[in-house]
Amino acid sequence: MSVSGALSAAVSGLHASQLQFRIAANNVINANTETYEAKEVRTFSQIAGENQAGVSAAIVEGGNVDLATEFVTMIQAKTSYSANAEVITTMDELIGSLLDITS
Repeated sequence: MSVSGALSAAVSGLHASQLQFRIAANNVINANTETYEAKEVRTFSQIAGENQAGVSAAIVEGGNVDLATEFVTMIQAKTSYSANAEVITTMDELIGSLLDITS
């Protein structure tokens, strides 16, 4: 995978994690609203080509809000976001090292 492909995959992972966290937080906020139906984010890994890897997400409506599940989802989204941010940081360091070598 190329550098741009890795960065693209990490950025799409950041977006998917952010969406998961936002939807879970919205479910928690609306837990006591009678007509509210919980939403769930389903993510899909995409590996279509060398530079087209990434994550896509779809929002699906469900039943009642389960607070325990929503908090677990928020923790998973935070962890995923941190991991994708670390990929970007590592790629930045890698590119910096390569530029230092060629200079």
